[in-house]
Amino acid sequence: MATFLDVTALESFSNIFVFLFVWLAVYAILTYTKVLGQNQFINILIGLVMAIFVLFSQLATKIVLDIVPWMALLFVFIILISMATQSFGASFEASAYGGLKYVLLVFVVIAIIVGALSEVRQSVSVPGDNETSTDFDRDFSQTVTVFFHPNFLGAMFLLALAVFTIALLASKQA
Repeated sequence: MATFLDVTALESFSNIFVFLFVWLAVYAILTYTKVLGQNQFINILIGLVMAIFVLFSQLATKIVLDIVPWMALLFVFIILISMATQSFGASFEASAYGGLKYVLLVFVVIAIIVGALSEVRQSVSVPGDNETSTDFDRDFSQTVTVFFHPNFLGAMFLLALAVFTIALLASKQA
């Protein structure tokens, strides 16, 4: 029985979605930052070439397919938090949270890079992975088990909380 939640048919179009996402994301970043100047054709061409390169690599396509839903969830969460704070009368001014947005951006980029690197590590076979080991308590072949261990996640949460607290205290020196 088909329901409106049945989106398995869209899986066959995932390569097209990845191609379009990478092309538009690279084009948007190059246009916004103006790294290569004002020429739109160069930005479009570089975005097209990057999207084709990502499409040729199955690993890069899988990484994009794994990361994009988390980024979308993050954007929805940010929008909901913004709407909730504005409904109570608070406003987001760029000067009020000066360095905090950059700290948050760096934190999100590091999380994305760690997720991508753990995906790469799981899909690449390294010489010595299949050899017998005397240490049976640790599984070094699964990097994700280290990053998603509760102790590691708790330490990262406390570190992020400390960084945001220091950033907020340092920015309110008035």
